[in-house]
Amino acid sequence: MEIRAYAKVNIGLAVGSRGEDGLHSIESYMALIDLHDTLEISVVEAPVLSVSIERDVPYLAPGAKDLMEKAAEVFSRRFSRTFALSVRICKRIPSKAGLGGGSADAAAVLRVLFSYFSIDEDIRECAMAVGSDVPFLAAGFSTGFVSGRGERVERRIGLGPLPLLLFIPSSGNDTGEAYRALDSMERSIRHLPPLSFPDKPSFPNDFELVYPLSVPAWLLQTGAYLSLSGSGSAWYALFPESCPYVPEGAVLTHLIG
Repeated sequence: MEIRAYAKVNIGLAVGSRGEDGLHSIESYMALIDLHDTLEISVVEAPVLSVSIERDVPYLAPGAKDLMEKAAEVFSRRFSRTFALSVRICKRIPSKAGLGGGSADAAAVLRVLFSYFSIDEDIRECAMAVGSDVPFLAAGFSTGFVSGRGERVERRIGLGPLPLLLFIPSSGNDTGEAYRALDSMERSIRHLPPLSFPDKPSFPNDFELVYPLSVPAWLLQTGAYLSLSGSGSAWYALFPESCPYVPEGAVLTHLIG
C-alpha cells in the first residue's frame, strides 16, 4: 500500500507552563500542506513484532529510534497484536524543521495498522503515546485546533488551498533545546484568537521569542502572514491570494483544504 504523509505548519503556537510530567500545554492551529513523504507499507500478521524500514536518504541521528517503529510498538502493546511491518520511505519533509515529518510518517503507519486490524477506536488516543504532533496528523483533518499536550484535536474549517512559501534553513532546531530556552525566559502565557484569514489578528508563535525571524523587506510589503512553524527551523509566508515571487532556496507549496 502506498500512502502519503503530509507535513503540517503551525498557524500560531502558544506554549503554556511546564507540568509535573515535564510536558507543556499548548494551543495551536495545525494545517496540512502538500509537501509530503511517500511510504510503501506492507503488514502481515506474525508470531512476533518486527519492523523493517528502508530509507532513500539518511535522516535519523545516531542511536535514535524512528517514530514509525515507535508507532508500531505502541500499537502492538495497546492492542496485543503482533505483525511484520515493512516500510519503504521516500523522504521529502526535512527533519528538525517544525513540519512534523517524523510524526506524519508515524501517523501514516498507525492509520494503516488501524485499517488492517479493523480497530474501531479513536486513533488519537493511541497516537498521543507516540508523540504530541501525531494525534492531529493521524486524525484525518486538514486543519485542526490542538490543545492540552497535543491529545485534544478539534476539526476546523480549512482556509482553502492558499499559497505558502516555505523557507528551510540548512540546520535544524532541537525541540527539547527550544522548550528549555523558552522556559528560561520571563514571559506571559498567551491564548490564540479564533482562526481567520486574511482578515487576521495576530497568531503568535512563542518560539519566535527563541528564534526571531529575519524577514526580507519585500515580504513585509506583500501582506503575507509570516511565522515560524513549530519550534522551527522552517518558517513560512502564507499569502491571501497569489505568491508574487519564489526566491531561490524557497519552496512553493499550498495549504490542503
